[in-house]
Amino acid sequence: MTRKLKIDWAELERAFETGGTDLMETRFYLDLETGDVVMVLGEVARYVEDPPDHELAEWMQHELQVARQVDEGYGTRYIDVPEADSRAGYRDMEEFMYTVRNSHVRDLLDHAIRGRGAFRRFKDVLAEHPAERERWFAFKDRCVYERMVDWLESEEIEPANPIEPPEVPEPEEEEEDADEALLEDLTLLVLYLSSWEEQLVPDLTVRRAWKGYLFEVLNTLEEKGYVSQTRRAKSLTLTEAGVERAREIKARYGQ
Repeated sequence: MTRKLKIDWAELERAFETGGTDLMETRFYLDLETGDVVMVLGEVARYVEDPPDHELAEWMQHELQVARQVDEGYGTRYIDVPEADSRAGYRDMEEFMYTVRNSHVRDLLDHAIRGRGAFRRFKDVLAEHPAERERWFAFKDRCVYERMVDWLESEEIEPANPIEPPEVPEPEEEEEDADEALLEDLTLLVLYLSSWEEQLVPDLTVRRAWKGYLFEVLNTLEEKGYVSQTRRAKSLTLTEAGVERAREIKARYGQ
């Protein structure tokens, strides 16, 4: 049976984005009578089953009273709000990347979300591109909104105060992007075609090439993880990803 409830959307969004991610093991619950979102700290929740042997601060006494109320009404009046899911956050970044029309920015984001530290690198890339950064905030809000709505529906809760989903601006499309991407691809291809293998140690062989190309293009290729270079050396090293990418470009041009 569907339950109609006035939802505190701001607090529910906060719960979806932060629940279970802090060191205090904060949990959030939805009050099925009021629509409020109730927060319970992990330390306070432990006191429900194992009362403290010392007097608590006044604010903690209040929090303990709330925690006991949630414990008594759990499953009937109070239900768990889903904890923040890092996998969902990663999927949000991945889906956003595919909406970016600027091929240079898209490639930077694609490289950023690979491996450990993906969230930090993703934010670092967007910090250099304010328009896409603002669009990402709206896109992320839209994703959280959709998860909230889906969860409420799964719990057979109909919001008495529905809200409109956040609007995501259209991505900017710059004419010169295609030319820049082509220049990067052709530079990487020429680097690969003119490269040679160099054995550093018996079990390690690298592919190197002379640098004689535009510094800004080489720096971009380095940012994407396709080459490795030192500023004073006259040659650079193609990474495994760079060799793989160059071979893809080579195949595209029928070489």
